[in-house]
Amino acid sequence: MFFTSGCASRGEIKRFQAQVDSLTVINTMQSRNIMRLDSLLTEEARLSRAIRAEQNANAIALQEQMRILESILRDSGYKVSSLGDRIELLEDDISRSSGAHRDTNGSLPDSMESLFDVRSNEIFTTAKLDLNRGKYDLAIMGFESYLDQFPDGSLADDSRYYIGEALLAKGEYTEAAISYLTVTRKWPTSDLVPPALYKAGYCYKVMDQKDIADQYFKKLIDDYPSSPEAELARQQL
Repeated sequence: MFFTSGCASRGEIKRFQAQVDSLTVINTMQSRNIMRLDSLLTEEARLSRAIRAEQNANAIALQEQMRILESILRDSGYKVSSLGDRIELLEDDISRSSGAHRDTNGSLPDSMESLFDVRSNEIFTTAKLDLNRGKYDLAIMGFESYLDQFPDGSLADDSRYYIGEALLAKGEYTEAAISYLTVTRKWPTSDLVPPALYKAGYCYKVMDQKDIADQYFKKLIDDYPSSPEAELARQQL
């Protein structure tokens, strides 16, 4: 809506603000619906994998029972060549079923991994945009959704760190410190550990818990002396 008369009346401004607020609410609802759809798709994929795993387990159990039967018949003097052929066919079926969904390393095929990568990146990117726009609650929901669906994803440590950033921006210092320290404990080799240690120390300093803050500043200096955050920690001390 544009104002062309030079000066807008108070009523027009209120109507414009109401439209903006309405669009904001709609956008928020759409974002949540998208996250729900992503969650449903992920659950469907999980159930599919569980069903395939159960089928494989049942086939393996049947294979073992047939081997036992073969052994019993052999001990009884029966010919078991046809039964042996059936066992070999069953082994081939199991091998093909497993190979259709996993490669030689036991991983998902590239096409399925790519699908999960795209979906995980979409969730993370949306949450990061919300964080950059100051929509901290939505950002936290998005990053938590990523962690729920992709706990071992390549951006899991980033998601946990950015949850801390959103909480820090909201002034929720205790929760922010916990989120930062989770990064240091769960992903000790992540390049986000130095900034996470510094931010945790900063949170405790803001809360007037200087002794705890100094512990994390000193740990940062001792473990990562060459990091930019270590220099900031020295200044804090």
